[in-house]
Amino acid sequence: MAQLVLDVVVRLPDELRSRALTLSARLDDEMRALGCASHFRLGEPYPGHGGGPCEPHISLFMLTVEESEVGDVLRAAERAGQGLPAVRAEGERYRHNPQGAPGLYFRKTPEWIDLQHAVITEVEPLRRGRLRELDPAGARIRDLLADPGLDPARRRQFAAFGYDQVTQTWDPAGTGEDDRFNPHTTLGWPTDPACRVGLDDLPPPATFSGTLSELAVYGMSPHGTCTARFGTVRLGRPPAPDADRGSPRPDHPEATAP
Repeated sequence: MAQLVLDVVVRLPDELRSRALTLSARLDDEMRALGCASHFRLGEPYPGHGGGPCEPHISLFMLTVEESEVGDVLRAAERAGQGLPAVRAEGERYRHNPQGAPGLYFRKTPEWIDLQHAVITEVEPLRRGRLRELDPAGARIRDLLADPGLDPARRRQFAAFGYDQVTQTWDPAGTGEDDRFNPHTTLGWPTDPACRVGLDDLPPPATFSGTLSELAVYGMSPHGTCTARFGTVRLGRPPAPDADRGSPRPDHPEATAP
């Protein structure tokens, strides 16, 4: 049976989504002026992969599942969001990731950490020990784990969760805390990692502040893009009865699983 890579994310409300699309297009234009372009523009399909548009989002957890298990992931996300309030997001800063991808980073608060913990508690068991093949940068995760120079905290998180961006404030083994979760929205990804567009004259990060009230489960395309939406979950809303859920499919008519 086919396997899918899923991302459990927080979606941006309409106003912030529109700002992210505008900023992604601007940054792509600036990358092109430097001769490197972006692998994607938010709001447009990932080139060569079909599916729905690349959706602005904040990732909470990524995992590989069998196609038949997508409904289980949706129900787990519903359980995670049932007792939690919407998150008040505060845009804090722009920065590049190690591959030169510009992103908008939100101030990390206890509410963000609680939400990620709730999602991982419910969803991670469905991973069943499977590792994703690639990380968003395109590196093979098993090759990363074979590298003795891999950051030890990153190694521990891949081993524990199959995902390496977690604020691990619980630790049954008593070996200490690893803090690698930084809630953010990636706005583009240059074809040349050395190509770094300027970030100083962008709109103030605080213009990306607002109340985020919706989780979603997406199928992924390259570079961490979310292109096939399988379902959404309103934070604080009780889960729908199982009998009301059919076999979940991407809810963009043009979407295809990655």
